[in-house]
Amino acid sequence: MVSVSTQDAPLAAPADCSDGAVANRRRSLSGEIEDVVRLASGETVAVRILVDQLSGRGLALLAFFLVLPFLQPIPLPGLSTPFGIAVALLGVAMALGRPLWLPRRWLDHELHSALVIRLGGAGERLLRRVERFVKPRGRWFQRHRWARPIAGVVIAVSGAELALPLPILFTNTLPALTIAATAIGLLEEDAVLAVIGQVLFLVSLVVFGAIVLLPVVGLRLLL
Repeated sequence: MVSVSTQDAPLAAPADCSDGAVANRRRSLSGEIEDVVRLASGETVAVRILVDQLSGRGLALLAFFLVLPFLQPIPLPGLSTPFGIAVALLGVAMALGRPLWLPRRWLDHELHSALVIRLGGAGERLLRRVERFVKPRGRWFQRHRWARPIAGVVIAVSGAELALPLPILFTNTLPALTIAATAIGLLEEDAVLAVIGQVLFLVSLVVFGAIVLLPVVGLRLLL
């Protein structure tokens, strides 16, 4: 269990800073999400409690949980911006190998338990399907000293893409899939899934680059 952070104290992330236990000694990711759902027993649950639980396996699991609403094609501009910013901050902390800093007011915010149960249930179902195919592969790749910083950069940039308020189909889904694949690949030490995440990352860079540049090119042609 990690300490809860505020603006005055950092949130440690031991699973992102060391190899930790061997993969087969860890609880499954779906089991971790199931524990999160159990926390939502009252009417509301504090963000602080969820951060404590999810960060036990590292910031990558917290990033995965945050992108669950966006793993579908319909854009959610009002929701994607704050969630995307939060994921980007997680990615920066991972890339720098630093503890995560969160404002006290974020941590003290209360979420409706129904929302947590809905998100957790969706994540648990998804992970149970994925876990049949995910396994430790290419551990040398995932245990390289640059593996976590690279994953952090991918998650940070993808979080920034997610934060853009674009009412365009799949502009939430593509960075969310990138973050999910990268996070699960890192947590399960699956280099194949990590590579899939990096391919999705390159595709998203091209897509978002085109979205940004095409209006500029069109304006120049008109002028």
